[in-house]
Amino acid sequence: MNCTVTIPFDEPVNDMAREEILKQVPQLSASLKRPRISPDGSRLEFQVPADQADNTRQHAQRLCGLIQRSLQRVERKVVYTTRAMSQPVALWESDDMSPQNVGIRPVACGQVMLEGIALQLFRFFDTALARLEREWAPHELLTPTLIPSRVLAKCDYFASFPNSLTFACHLQPDVEVINAFRVRHDHKPAVDAEALAEMAPPECCLSPAVCYHVYHCLENVTLPAEGVIYSVRGKCFRYEGTNLRAMTRLWDFTMRELVFVGPGEIVLEQRQQCVERVGAFLDELGLAAEVRTASDPFFIAPEAPSKSYFQLTAETKYEISALLSDKQRLAVGSLNYHTDFFGRAFNIHLEGMGYGHSVCTAFGLERLVWAFLARHGGEPEEWPRELRTAVLSAPPETIQESSRPS
Repeated sequence: MNCTVTIPFDEPVNDMAREEILKQVPQLSASLKRPRISPDGSRLEFQVPADQADNTRQHAQRLCGLIQRSLQRVERKVVYTTRAMSQPVALWESDDMSPQNVGIRPVACGQVMLEGIALQLFRFFDTALARLEREWAPHELLTPTLIPSRVLAKCDYFASFPNSLTFACHLQPDVEVINAFRVRHDHKPAVDAEALAEMAPPECCLSPAVCYHVYHCLENVTLPAEGVIYSVRGKCFRYEGTNLRAMTRLWDFTMRELVFVGPGEIVLEQRQQCVERVGAFLDELGLAAEVRTASDPFFIAPEAPSKSYFQLTAETKYEISALLSDKQRLAVGSLNYHTDFFGRAFNIHLEGMGYGHSVCTAFGLERLVWAFLARHGGEPEEWPRELRTAVLSAPPETIQESSRPS
């Protein structure tokens, strides 16, 4: 039987802390349901089985304390606001908002298939962003879905975001182990718990971000003094517990990134150019959105508050936040400055200079599809004419093809 757990706050949480708590708390337990913060921001409530209540309460109190300490005194900065933010959000409220009615087919936890209007929108955004990226004449890189575990370790992913990892495992290459697995599963409908002990240590993970492949590609390389720019697109995987839901928080999604590696002042200038160009693109789409300071969801670790505080005060992370309704937002992308972290981690040098600094501009294509539908609806006849023409004429690419822009 479930019971309601209440976590009172010493003081009401601000907007940033509220968002972060609601993102991270569901990952404390697969049984945690319906997390919500009271309208006055004074308390968190959620439901869990009664026998888990005390343990989950302790973890939730600690997590909320970490998040409040890092975010409670920090003011969010907005660096771009689209024209549509001054207008009422035209949220599609008809019965046709059902994902299936626009070609979004949920098939498993955090996984969807796209067809119809949703697939046409996906193709449109992929092509339009590839065209936008060409303004920087980037190198194109086709990346694998898997990424070596040692690469993620260098990226500090195991320490910062262990909760979202998806491991790529296989049975130990031993005939007795393989045969025992085969015999047990001859008539079973799913993999049993015993199989975990039969797996070899994971050499790879499913990649949580495509930019990591760029830094891996440049490992131990000395670059020209002006740096390099890469365009990449690939599948990404982030497990988010009970937060997973169709289109807004997927386990398996598609990301397109423009990655800059070079001197700090140059990559920051390139990021500002991206802010302006991306903002203009969002205006062209008629989306109500802001580009604003944010922090990554560092999970539980003792240094998480200081990492979040640094990102927000140093303005190293900008998120592209689209309005879905007057109360709901969706981060559809980000523009992140990593200082020389990846340059040091992967020994990437600039000719005659020190370690390379990096910036990545990233979009989640499925989230863009959903933000567009929330704004304009699922009937193309009701869209602005120029958008209808652009979307319906997008070339028939598929997500399985190369990341090479057409």
